[in-house]
Amino acid sequence: MTAIAIWFNNENTENPSLWVASDSRVSQKNSTLIDDAAKVFALPVVCRFPGEDGFFSQIGYFHTYGYCFAGSTLLGQNTFLALMPLLSNLVTAQPYTSQMADVAHFIWEYLSRVFDYYKVIACENSAVEVALFGWCHVTQKQHIFHYYPGKDDKGFCVIKYTNHTDLNEKSFVYLGDDRNNMTQKIQKALDGDSEPGRPLSRIPRYIIEEHIQNSEYKTIGGHLQLGIADQFGFRPFSICRPKVLGKPEAYLSYLGYELHQDINNVGRAIVNLPGMV
Repeated sequence: MTAIAIWFNNENTENPSLWVASDSRVSQKNSTLIDDAAKVFALPVVCRFPGEDGFFSQIGYFHTYGYCFAGSTLLGQNTFLALMPLLSNLVTAQPYTSQMADVAHFIWEYLSRVFDYYKVIACENSAVEVALFGWCHVTQKQHIFHYYPGKDDKGFCVIKYTNHTDLNEKSFVYLGDDRNNMTQKIQKALDGDSEPGRPLSRIPRYIIEEHIQNSEYKTIGGHLQLGIADQFGFRPFSICRPKVLGKPEAYLSYLGYELHQDINNVGRAIVNLPGMV
């Protein structure tokens, strides 16, 4: 399945943000299928209005949110790929800023339809969790919308969602395997003190990373994925790794691959993922 934590980070008091850390393993019945699966994405929302030519050629609003999933890889990734062209092609008669809650409700409507269809085919393998997170320019707040399977009033399995807002330094949402254990570990760590090299503001990242490196957790593994969502949008991060442990020479890694030459250059442009140690 997976392990993902999203948490409030207030290191920069002028620009508070939401951080996300995830593993990259896809498994089936405790057998690893791939170890370089993307589970954290930037979801663009673009709204256009008519220009002088009468066409919807002017961008009135552009923003990116973080989107991640745990559970069914087919359902999680396919829903994201379907949502991208829908949410990046909104139009209005006048410039308009979409409220994040409206985007979240649209995603719930779409995910609910897909889930209702897929659960008939895949049964217990249709379980999926999704999170949409980031800054809302209307409410001027950070939000985490968490989507998960639940029961309706008639006992049918449906997708529900919760809006987490008014967040503080101990706020987090966890998606994935070993929920009780992982939630308790993160909460206990956030209630503790910072240690050298392990500031509390980043502690969920270290707990996820420890589980990735621990072979006892068969469904959590692969590589660490990091991202930050703030008022400027969502941006993924690469990981700065030493070429030789203990020596200064290092490289940037994304999903376990070194960003160098063949997967770094695009003509005269280069991939510019910020790196984090």
